[in-house]
Amino acid sequence: MPPPSNRFEQTGSHAVPALRATIEQYRDPHSGARHIHMATDARESAFLVGFPSLPDAGDGRAHILEHLALSGSQRFPVRAPFFSMLRRSLATHMNARTEADRTAYLFASTDERDFFNLLEVYLDACFQPTLDYLDFLQEGWRHVFKDGTLALQGVVLNEMKGAMADPMHALRRGILAPLLAGTTYAVDPGGDPLAIPGLSHAMLRAFHARHYHPSQAVFMSAGRIAPSRIQERIASQVPVPAGGPMPRLLPALAAPWRAPRAQQLRIPAPGQQPDGHGLQLAWLLGESGDPFGRCCADLVWAGLLGGAAAPLRAALESAGFGRPSRLNGLETDMRQMVFHVGMEGLHAAQVGDASGLILSTLERVADDGVPPAPLRAALRDLRYRQRDTDGGGHTPFALRRLLQALPLALYGGDVLDGFDNERTLAALDARIEDPRFFKGLVRALLDNPTRLATHVVPDPGFFAARAEAERQMLATRQAALSGAERVRIDADAAALAARQALADDKALLPRIRPADIGADPGPPAAAPHSVDGSVVVAAATNGIVHARVLYPVSDFDADDWPWLDLYVRLLPGMGMGTRDFAAAAAWRRAAAPDFQAVVETALAPDGRLHLDVAFAAAGLDGDEAALAGLLAASVAGTRFDESARLAFLVERLVQERFDGLAGAGRHYAMLAACAPCSPVYRFRHAVDGVPALPFYRMLRQLCRTPAGVAQLGTRLAALHARVTGAAPARLCIGADAAASALARLLAAPSAFGTAASGTAAAGAAQSGAFIAQAAPANVALQAGGQVNHCAIAWRAPGIDHPDAAPLALAAELLAARLHRALREQGGAYGAFAHYDGDAQLFAMGSVHDPRLAGTYADFSAALDALLDADPDPASFEEAIVSAIKGIDRPLPPHREALHAWRMERAGVAPALRGRLRAAVLACSPAQVRAAAGAWLLPAGASRAAFAGAGGQDLAGLEPLDLGALLAS
Repeated sequence: MPPPSNRFEQTGSHAVPALRATIEQYRDPHSGARHIHMATDARESAFLVGFPSLPDAGDGRAHILEHLALSGSQRFPVRAPFFSMLRRSLATHMNARTEADRTAYLFASTDERDFFNLLEVYLDACFQPTLDYLDFLQEGWRHVFKDGTLALQGVVLNEMKGAMADPMHALRRGILAPLLAGTTYAVDPGGDPLAIPGLSHAMLRAFHARHYHPSQAVFMSAGRIAPSRIQERIASQVPVPAGGPMPRLLPALAAPWRAPRAQQLRIPAPGQQPDGHGLQLAWLLGESGDPFGRCCADLVWAGLLGGAAAPLRAALESAGFGRPSRLNGLETDMRQMVFHVGMEGLHAAQVGDASGLILSTLERVADDGVPPAPLRAALRDLRYRQRDTDGGGHTPFALRRLLQALPLALYGGDVLDGFDNERTLAALDARIEDPRFFKGLVRALLDNPTRLATHVVPDPGFFAARAEAERQMLATRQAALSGAERVRIDADAAALAARQALADDKALLPRIRPADIGADPGPPAAAPHSVDGSVVVAAATNGIVHARVLYPVSDFDADDWPWLDLYVRLLPGMGMGTRDFAAAAAWRRAAAPDFQAVVETALAPDGRLHLDVAFAAAGLDGDEAALAGLLAASVAGTRFDESARLAFLVERLVQERFDGLAGAGRHYAMLAACAPCSPVYRFRHAVDGVPALPFYRMLRQLCRTPAGVAQLGTRLAALHARVTGAAPARLCIGADAAASALARLLAAPSAFGTAASGTAAAGAAQSGAFIAQAAPANVALQAGGQVNHCAIAWRAPGIDHPDAAPLALAAELLAARLHRALREQGGAYGAFAHYDGDAQLFAMGSVHDPRLAGTYADFSAALDALLDADPDPASFEEAIVSAIKGIDRPLPPHREALHAWRMERAGVAPALRGRLRAAVLACSPAQVRAAAGAWLLPAGASRAAFAGAGGQDLAGLEPLDLGALLAS
């Protein structure tokens, strides 16, 4: 008897006015699977399926399974269907994520046909994956022989070697392991590279059978598509379990302790640092699925650490030694929450003092409490974050909401709390007015015996020790190899190479063709209008209103750029007018949930670089007066005369740069390669790349003397006066009534000066600075680590040039070639090619790459292949679809309006995007070859790599030690 077309039964419906959505819940009584649908009017539809993934070993099984599930399935037995669909789909987002206790497979698309194409591929990938042995060797790990010596290879293996370059990764894992002993959270869900070789293919298949059972699945969707249509596809593709529903897998809870414990933990450090020690206290709290308990934990964080005026943060920042730890905060991503408080930058003898300072401050707050104002601000911020469409990087708003609710659905919480926690917040609105409430929360934290104190010890030999451990493990293994095992390793290598060389029958996969793409790129951003000299753009921002006051700084010299960047980084932490920094921080926090200063860049079609310093604030509708007051006071009254505060903030920035060198290798390499080719990247490189390191070293030297700090403050104060002395432009985005009201408030007599009109502002933008093209880079950056990041870049034309469309297609064709060469065959975690018309740049690169010279050879080979012959018609059509997807990808409403306005001010006409889109659809392979041959010349290539592994062929790159640039 065939299964019913729709097995799901509705169990609830709940309107969420703040999100303009209705949450509908369904359950399949045959399998126990759940479906949660967020019905909205959004053009973009989203989907995810989530499973519990509860490894009991650090061998990366959940992470490797995530990779293998997307490497071929019964209906689609092709290699890497996920990466193929990236080029055959109009998806606005495609990804899979392995978290601490769950794995989610997610996508979004604005095209309904495309949505159901992706749904078919994703469902088959999750429930009917082939889990091929050779894919396991490629994506997970395998033994190989290199010059007769046994070695390791694998995509996830190399990815995690790269992840471990971040000291915070080692610190966090070293704390969670003992604090959550006996649970899945005690192991690294991504996998420890030294433990990954303990995973077998059979163990991985068993893990899938247990955790990806239909009974464990939670399906989630959002958008206009009727949930019944999605359920029909699920019913047709997901088998009903023969034995009926099985009990849901739940992560175990850690056992509470009777008394606090202590440990010592070594983490990577870039060099010998007497003041590189740290002290970290971590408390295990209640379950994150308890909405009241989670909001209370948020209040504890806000009341203690939420701003410079918060008592614990104030104590840590004014201690006279050390600085607050970067790990400080509340973790809510596991079944149980963890609260971190600590200090770094300590000498070994100061570790006890740091512990005493933290605990004594907590005792004082438990006795004295805090004013209700920061707690009110914290609840407002929770409401703001629930509605905010901008956060979350490239993940669409609907998917972020689904991901927030997923753990509640998996582990028995009320899923509605992931979408609408207003009932809990309303209950807390009254509770926080009673001083005893917050005192009680802090007292409960102090009395909690499940507390771990960690003495953090800097270890400059961290990577060397891990490399030696791997070497010894492999030497022992090689010595014990039998003849049959050697033959098996060679046979596996040959079989994998043969499989990687085969052409896939991608015709098995569904696709969108260029002919399926409409001529209309979608609705344009709302047209701006003027209100009292401000530009107002109406946008559906979920009850959030945004304001920006922008001062042109295009005429500043390049030598000023690092100072501009330092200025905007420091400004939100300084005093204002008669308020010292602590009082100013409290006032800012009460005024708005989001305030920042940034330097914004835009490149005009003629190559002129336009720069603005933007003062930006956002809040809920009704907060317009507070936002206007905050912006006016920040412009008029920011001060840089508090020497101790200034020195503290600058020294913290310097140390964070120093500590983060190895973990930011990809970032430094990309900026170094791209800077000679694009004025936009030259600015970013100057303020955030290699040239910024000597600047930060100079700042550290200034901070060592009172005269130096005074000089620093004088320079920043003069910079502030110069920046704010120009005529600003003003922009307000949100619901029309709220944005217009804010615009009128910004036009009131204030410290903004005379606002520039939209036309005048655009004219000023076009008179930005010409930036001379620099010589191509040829550098290998070194700062420790185990893997490489490689980049190569060229100067390219803007989107108004006839070669823009061919170069956009060249990037897509090269990306497909590089995926096979660098990831499948080379073992890198990722490979990319990208044409950025806005920045007038073309770049290729690799991420978490075990090779360097071989990768640059593959870059050249990919270009040669592109120039030598036309791609096959199907690949060319895929390139067109993928390029159109990039052009049409929607931004959140606020960012869409901001980007359109910024481009207009830089002289980039909105019609240019439509012309580029039409040119891509009409482009020919011959045009692609011609454009690539004209622009992507070997002589013009700029190369930079982060060389994490020592003793390798640098492909002619000149080595540069990043640590030496910071050392004093």
